[in-house]
Amino acid sequence: MYAILLADDRHPNYHAVDFFRVYSDYVLEQLEEKLELETEPVFLSQFEEKRELLSRTEIILSNWGMPEMSYDTVRTYLPRVKAVFYAGGVVSVFGAPFYQMGARIYCTGETNAVPASEYTLAQILLATKGCQRGTRGYRDPESYAAARAETTRRSGNYQSSVGIIGVGRVGRRLARLLQGFDLKVYGNDPFLAPAKAKELGITMVELNELFSICDVVSCHLPEWPNLKGMIGYAQLSAMHPYATFINASQALPVDQEEMIRALRECPTKTAILDSTDPMPLPQGHPLLKMPNVFVTPHIAGSFGGELERMGENVVEAVDDYLHDRPSRHEVKREQHLDSENS
Repeated sequence: MYAILLADDRHPNYHAVDFFRVYSDYVLEQLEEKLELETEPVFLSQFEEKRELLSRTEIILSNWGMPEMSYDTVRTYLPRVKAVFYAGGVVSVFGAPFYQMGARIYCTGETNAVPASEYTLAQILLATKGCQRGTRGYRDPESYAAARAETTRRSGNYQSSVGIIGVGRVGRRLARLLQGFDLKVYGNDPFLAPAKAKELGITMVELNELFSICDVVSCHLPEWPNLKGMIGYAQLSAMHPYATFINASQALPVDQEEMIRALRECPTKTAILDSTDPMPLPQGHPLLKMPNVFVTPHIAGSFGGELERMGENVVEAVDDYLHDRPSRHEVKREQHLDSENS
């Protein structure tokens, strides 16, 4: 089957170095054993000049930077496409026209949940110790005592309360990781079955209650339009004075202006953000200047050598497809529609 590497080199999430960490020489060699593969990537801007090549394409391999195309574009340039393999998080942004074409879509989002949950676990364990605040405050002998006091004001890692908003791929992995610690875990997710919550050791509560009782609240909501701004001033102002809010998922569900307002009103509260709107933030943005806000450069997901694991899972998914086996990586059309309509 004829296959191409596909990307939009003007897409804000496309980075050539990361693309070829996923599709490394090792991964490409394995794929070439299974497919007739064009190893030079095809970019959206090249569609007209590479029309003949695209017309023969049956398999698409991509990752962050996958082009967002209309049904007419896919039908015109990729009339024979049968399957898309996406080394990324979710397929909702680009998936619809391919499902309309009858193609199957495979996604390594579960693989990407591994580093995202590990990042969040690390931030939780440090936040309950006041580590981030203490590190920022300790600059000289005079500041030592005040910086150390950050720990005494925090809850520590024994019987502290951790809240997970959105118990999907990352949230579930995080809950399992938290089972290894003496922590109380709460959750909020209307789609999580009670039996699954019990298995994960999660006590499910209403959103506002979760913010009011937890020492750390971690957001793992998807970028669905109906979730826009669902976390705002009411929730963040309900957090106790030394609580921490973590967002290692998407910026959309958080009302950023209301978050800034709540954090300014109570500067002992802390926010750790791996996603912002926009990203990157412009010079002088309040979130980059506030002493109780810590912004990381969108590193929670697969990064560095972790990208190679995603490539290896693409190989696994391709093998499943070619041998017509059930695959843990396949995203069925009904799952895509559920995410679009939720």
